[in-house]
This record gives sequence, C-alpha cells and structure tokens, in this order.
Amino acid sequence: MCGVFAIFATSLGIEEKRELTKQALAQLQHRGPDAWGVYNSPKATLGHVRLSIVDVAAGHQPMVSGDQIVSFNGEIFNHVELRAELESQGVVFETRSDTEVILKLYQRDGIDCFRQFNGQFAIIIWDKREQRLIAARDRYGIRPLYLLPYRGGWAFSSEMKAFDCLPGFRRSFSPAGLLEHGLLWNTLGETTVYNDVRSVESGTVKIFATSGEEQTRRYYQLGEELSARRDQFSSFEQAQEGLTQALSDAVTLRLRSDVPVGAYLSGGIDSTVISRLVKDATNHDFRTFSVAFEDESLDESLYQKMASEDVNSQHNEVRVSRQNIADSIADTVRHTERPIFRTAPTPLYLLSDKVQQERIKVVLTGEGADEILCGYDAFKELKILEAWKKNGYSPKVEGALRDLYPHLAHYSDPKHFGLIRLYYEGFLDDYDNEMAGLNIRFNNNKILERYLNPDFGLQVDKDRMRERIAEQLPADFKHWTLMQRNSFLEMKTLLQGYLLSSQGDRMALSHGVEGRFPFLDHQVVEQAFAMPDEYKLRGFEQKAVLREAFTGKIPQQIIDRPKRPYMAPDLISFIDDSGNLQGMAAEMMNDQAIRDAGLFNHEMVAKFLKKFKRGVPKDIGYRDNMIFTFIYSTQLCHYWLNKPVQDAPDYGLCTVDIVDTL
Repeated sequence: MCGVFAIFATSLGIEEKRELTKQALAQLQHRGPDAWGVYNSPKATLGHVRLSIVDVAAGHQPMVSGDQIVSFNGEIFNHVELRAELESQGVVFETRSDTEVILKLYQRDGIDCFRQFNGQFAIIIWDKREQRLIAARDRYGIRPLYLLPYRGGWAFSSEMKAFDCLPGFRRSFSPAGLLEHGLLWNTLGETTVYNDVRSVESGTVKIFATSGEEQTRRYYQLGEELSARRDQFSSFEQAQEGLTQALSDAVTLRLRSDVPVGAYLSGGIDSTVISRLVKDATNHDFRTFSVAFEDESLDESLYQKMASEDVNSQHNEVRVSRQNIADSIADTVRHTERPIFRTAPTPLYLLSDKVQQERIKVVLTGEGADEILCGYDAFKELKILEAWKKNGYSPKVEGALRDLYPHLAHYSDPKHFGLIRLYYEGFLDDYDNEMAGLNIRFNNNKILERYLNPDFGLQVDKDRMRERIAEQLPADFKHWTLMQRNSFLEMKTLLQGYLLSSQGDRMALSHGVEGRFPFLDHQVVEQAFAMPDEYKLRGFEQKAVLREAFTGKIPQQIIDRPKRPYMAPDLISFIDDSGNLQGMAAEMMNDQAIRDAGLFNHEMVAKFLKKFKRGVPKDIGYRDNMIFTFIYSTQLCHYWLNKPVQDAPDYGLCTVDIVDTL
C-alpha cells in the first residue's frame, strides 16, 4: 500500500510545488516506507510514497506513459486479466505492475476504466493531452483521498496531515462537521470534520480542468446490480454455494502479491472463514495475527487460537493492557485524524506494529461481512421493531429484546427492562424512514450536542439530518427492503468513515501494513446484497448463509458462538480507582485544557468527570464510554492540529524525480 499527494495549481512555481510535495510526502512515509518519488510540471505535481508489493523492482511511482502520469494508492486485483486483454490488442507493457495497467486502460477507455477495476484504490492521473487532472476512489472507500482548495488550485492527499505542511493553511474543526461526525460516526458526502478539507466520495471520479471547472461522475453505486441478481439463487443451498465460490475467488485474487500475505484473526466467523479460504488456496503455512486483552471480559484468544490451529498457521498475538491503551491513544488519534468513539483502534495500531516487525506487509481481514450479511445487532433491532409495529408487543418481541445484547447485563435485568422497552417503543414511528438503523445511533449520540461549546450555536436537527441523508440515496432506495436500506447506510457511514478509516486504513498503514478485504469484493457485495433478507438474518440468526456455508469447514464452536462486537477497554484505561485522570488524559481533559481548546462546554465536561470521582463502575454503559472517548480524542486531534509532526524527507529513498517542463 502507498500514499499519494498532488498539487494542481498554476499559481505556484514549478520548484515551489516540487519542494512542497516532497515535504508533504515525508508526512506520509509511514504508508510507504520503501521509496518515494515526484513528478513535476508547470501545472501539476504528483507525489508518491511506496509500500512495494507488486513488481517490487520496477513498479516505482509516479509512473509516466505517453502524455499520462499516475500516482496510485492501492491494488488492482484483476490486473492480470486486464493486462492480458490489453496485450491481446497489441498494447506493450514495460513492467509487471498493476500501476501500468491503470495507465494503459485509461489511455484506451478514459474514465470508463475505473468501473473495470476489481480493487481498492485512490488514483490521481494528470492527463497532459486533455489538460485535466483525474481523482478517483474505489467503490467502498477502502482507500482515502482528500482534497483541499489551495492557492487557486487544488491539493490532494491520502491523509489530511500532509496538508499541514502547506504554507498558509492550518486545519481547523468545522463545528457542524464535528457534530455530524458525532451523530453518525462519519460525515456525509464530501464533507469532513475540518473546514475546507473534502473527501472524494467512494465510487466516484472527479475531473479538474485547468480552467478551474470541476466535475464529479459516479461510476458505481451499491445495489446497482440488484435487478439483475434478484433471482440469482433459487434456494438457500444455492446461495451458500454461490457465496462460498465468490468469497473463494475474492481471496484468491487478494493473494496476488510478490511478498508474503498474512491474515488477522479476531476469533469470530468472518476472519476464520477468510483464513480457511487462504489455507485452501495456498495449501501452505502462513502467518496469522490477533489482538488479545488482559481484561478477560474482552479477550477472545481462545477462539483465535482455535482458528489458528484449524488452519495450521504460525500465529502471533499482541496482548493489550489498559496501560497500553493509555500510552498509545495519542499516537492512534494522530493517525485516525478525527475523533473516535471507542478505543478499539488502538490495539489495531499496536497490532500493525507487530506485523511490521514480523516483516509482513499484507494481511487479509474480515471487514465488510457485518454490513453485507446483516451481522450487526442494528439489523436485529430493526427486525424487532418491524414485528412489533406489525403484530403488536408480544412475548416473542420481549424475548428478542432481552436477548439483543447478551454481553450487557442490564438487558437481562428485570429492574432495567421496563426502560429498555420504553426506549425501543420510541422508534416505532420512524425506524423505517430514510435513516433506518441510523435513527438509533443518532438517538444514542445526540447527547454529544450538549457537550459541544454552546457558542457554536449548534442544535441537533433530525429533520435536517434526514434531508442530508436523503441527498445521498440512490433513486430506487425506497423500493429496497428495510435490511437492504440499512446495509446501504451502514456501508456509507460506520464502515466507510470509521471501520475502514479509523480502524482499517489508518491503523494498518501507520506501520506500513496493507489490509485486504475479501468480503468487500464488489462481486461478493452485490451478490449478498441481492439475496433474500432471510438468507442473511434467519429469524435472529445473523449471517445465516455464511454459517451454513462453512459448517464443517471451520471449528463449530466459532460458528455457534454469539456475535460479539470487538471492544477494548475505554474509560477505565484513563481513570484510576480514586477517580484521577491518568497520564496524557489528565493533561488534555482538565478544565483549563477544555477551556483553551474551546471545543466543548467545560462545565458539562467537569460535571461528566465528577461521575467517576470514585473510579469507573464495573457496569459502565456504552454512552459514558462513548462520551469520554469522543471528547478525549477530539482534544487529542486539537493537540495534533497545533503541534503537527513535521518529518523530513529521506532523500536516500527517492526513486523517481521527474521534471517535465511542458
């Protein structure tokens, strides 16, 4: 995996752009520690840091072919087939890299090339002949790409921290973006939590002309194959076979690499299935990696080892303590570049460090399965509400509510259950609107508005949020089932903006490790999306088709274990038994620090912290953990905005330095 940076502006001199790009690339070196390069011209400068995985010797970037130049972050997994097709038409290649395939296919098909890629990518192409700069991003937003208006033109980057070295620009929070992020765990469309910084939307290509004109074209939308695939399977058994084959194909494609490929094992069914398919495809030992916790209530190492032994992998684990969380949260947030809601990214930050130490550059993981196969409890919540509204409150509905969260004691506590029923009853009128499951997340998180600085004048406005979300929806959204609508929204919010970003791309690439996600192969996604809901959520059995398909192929204990969210110790990592904030939390969360940053209501924060003056109770709930982690991580973001790390370029790693005077 790699990182990209570019400046498309004529107001800067050619040498100024070149030096700025080199400085910016130094801030991205963790994404590509093997090499870096710059292409420089009067109108466009493209930069690249490289994690060498395919064609290690010859695949350096930026790469030039004729009048087109590319800087590319990611992988095109079907580059072998595309290359063969091009070669059959007489196209000649000089390297074995997928990067050159991008250039040659763009030269043949223009921007229609992007929908032919099976991959995860952020691509910048400077087309000298057409005098336009192209910026494109993969279907599901696996790889990031940000843009910033800069001195009459544009700057582009894989990570926002590279913009911090641009003279005259300083990142600052957008209060409205911060609130939206707090409500949805992501910002919508192109917006980010920072003023002026935008994100290229997944599945789109942007075209920038030298005249200043900007166009956006969508080349993919989730659900676009629904009509064609609706009757793909005539039975549950056929669907199992289809999913197995599609996943197997996706894993095989993602094993294409010139360096060893490992896998993450969480102890759940998704990563276990992926490891089984890796074993079946390669039939030799490979490396697996896991996070284990000293807190027994969070630890899943029993199942991780079970899965590892099943595929005979060489297993490695990182055992994480509360102190590890406290010590590494600041570095974690420097890389997430936005507030987080749980400390769960931190163990993954530590895990990628371990993977890098073991000299593994590529890992396959199970992300995406929960979204496409109804694996989240939000899908069960919607199904309960749907049954409740249709048939009234019944013992079956009550039993389903009690069983929703077996790891949360208050769900089975009779003293609390009346409040839980009232809570869900409040969604009966709107659970099936444009927001689907986001109604519940929105409701849970709207308390954050009370903690933000009142001078921002922000108010939670659900009607406005519905309008904002409606702007993002495809035309046929209202004709989809409730489960399909929720899949779409989960993919656009939690998966894309948080799991793939804060927990995925940023944590892995913080130590030069590339994650690959077979469940997010678009053939797998579209196939699963079109399956009948009951194949995915059978009664309240989540991922039913996946469980049945791999029964007898992976350990049954893993198939049978209840769904359990990946969690790390949150608030309890930062407050001792006497109620004292520990380490950097004491520095960032004290009253003066809150006042100085000016982002939160210091009185509300002080009142919140007083709740824990005798330590953190054992039965602390989701909301308090979320509030603390959001505020603390926002404070840490503010810290990094004011003290950005400024790494210097390592000129010994420069492999491309092209000056083009045309």
